[in-house]
Amino acid sequence: MSSRVHQWIAMPGWLILCGALLAVLLLIQITSLHHKGLTTDEPLHYVYGYRVLNGAPERTSALNSSTMPFSSVHAMTSINLAVFARTAGLPLDTSWNGQVTRGRYAAIALSLLLALYVLKWSYELYGRNGALLSLSLYVFDPNLLAHGQLVTADLPAALMTTIALYHFWHFLKLGGKRRALFSAVTLGLSQLAKYSCVYLYPIFLAIAAIYDRFRPATEGIEADQSHSLSWNLRHWFIVITFFAAVSIVTINLGFWLAGIGTPLSGYTLKDAFFKKLQAIPIVRNLPLPLPAPYVRGLDLVKFEEKMGEAWGNIYMAGQLRVNHHDGTLRGFPGYYFYAAFFKVPIAKQIIFLMALVGYFSRRRQPAARGVRRDEIFLLVPIFLYWIYFNFLFNAQIGIRHVLPVFALATIFCGRFLATPESKPRKYIAVILVIWAAASALSYYPHFISYFNEFVPDRKLAYRHLADSNLDWRGNEWYLTEYIRRHPGVIVDPHRPQAGRIVVPINALVGVNRPPEEYRWLREHFTPVDHIAYSYLVYDVPKEMLPHSKGNSQGPKELPQGTCY
Repeated sequence: MSSRVHQWIAMPGWLILCGALLAVLLLIQITSLHHKGLTTDEPLHYVYGYRVLNGAPERTSALNSSTMPFSSVHAMTSINLAVFARTAGLPLDTSWNGQVTRGRYAAIALSLLLALYVLKWSYELYGRNGALLSLSLYVFDPNLLAHGQLVTADLPAALMTTIALYHFWHFLKLGGKRRALFSAVTLGLSQLAKYSCVYLYPIFLAIAAIYDRFRPATEGIEADQSHSLSWNLRHWFIVITFFAAVSIVTINLGFWLAGIGTPLSGYTLKDAFFKKLQAIPIVRNLPLPLPAPYVRGLDLVKFEEKMGEAWGNIYMAGQLRVNHHDGTLRGFPGYYFYAAFFKVPIAKQIIFLMALVGYFSRRRQPAARGVRRDEIFLLVPIFLYWIYFNFLFNAQIGIRHVLPVFALATIFCGRFLATPESKPRKYIAVILVIWAAASALSYYPHFISYFNEFVPDRKLAYRHLADSNLDWRGNEWYLTEYIRRHPGVIVDPHRPQAGRIVVPINALVGVNRPPEEYRWLREHFTPVDHIAYSYLVYDVPKEMLPHSKGNSQGPKELPQGTCY
């Protein structure tokens, strides 16, 4: 039997497996929403999306500085589902929570779309087995599961980053005006998803420079032209101008052309960089071809990221850095490296590292040069985003900010089974995927709080990370149920008390409270239980309380770390 016939016969089975994995993803996403309340940021994103949908994209305060027009997809979905429910006579939750919750189904649809792009890109690079591996790791990635069902900007940012890079790859590889237009439009749409996507512009330039530098002399253009400086300058000037123009048009349409043409002198700016631009006489009076809400949001996001007014203290590895909201706060270098070490399934880390080793170990093989050149569309953004977020980004409040990196890394993991693959590698891949799936599903439905097996006692995960890595609200139903089953429990007492104590994790470590408030509890007691990983339960004997209620230093004779 020829190889082509064998592949044709095997194709239906591969499609069935892919379909089954997508069905599993959909099932996990929908069922894990049961009893889940709204997270901290979802109402803000939904409200802004609703306003954009009604033609009012203006920024009303710093609170909605990072909300984007992409959230209108969530609002539109919620409205349409409500109309359908009324028409069909189905029960409908008309409360505020019900409206936002319905918007989550749009997030799930976007998550499925991202899964398809992961599958497609990995298939084109690594073949069927590599694509199946990438899709499996996507379906059982707890971070993508957690944020792939929320009305926020994190999953849309991962989606549009992936889509924009994929179509840019197609354009540079195959050329053509249609591909150029599609690439430029998706790049523009990414700017409506999240402000961090603005870094795609320098990333695109870096990729284009590297890709063109290693272009074979016979690919696409004649050899003499490929070394012509004037030809290259003219070509790239046209491409850059076209992409910039399409981006500007797309951004303006996304913000309903609101305030287009307003010069910098017409803004009340806060960020130091934009203020310096505003102070330049020639620049300040030039009409900007961008909508005013987009410019104001960009200024506010940069200012808020520096001043930290939109979030509390930052925490890592038991250390707390107090946010005074005055620009003096500096993050932990390597925060997202540390977070990924604990919050990405160990099996996925192994596969990615082995794929990375394979990338560098085979660099001299002529047959692998084409694929390696194509993989810069994955590795360059991973590297640049990773450097930026780990060393230049102050808002260290959750691993959700690097979801685009995880999506691209998931595609790159397909290299582990790139054709030609060996049987031992297939067996290893199956074992690792099963491990990743078991690890992720063991946290069902609380994927936000996922920590891998490097944290064997899940009650102690707070010693490593907090904030939206562990508790982003939404688990109030589980707390209510625990109180119902355990009458007399004391919830968030704010001061030393005896009995069964329940404390929110972020309050315990001082992320959103004064760090001294629960020093007596966290330094002298160990939790005996947890509630949805968001609340810790302590048993505090009366004789171990401080003698004075005003004393928050803990019991005098209690050795640190004693558990009751």
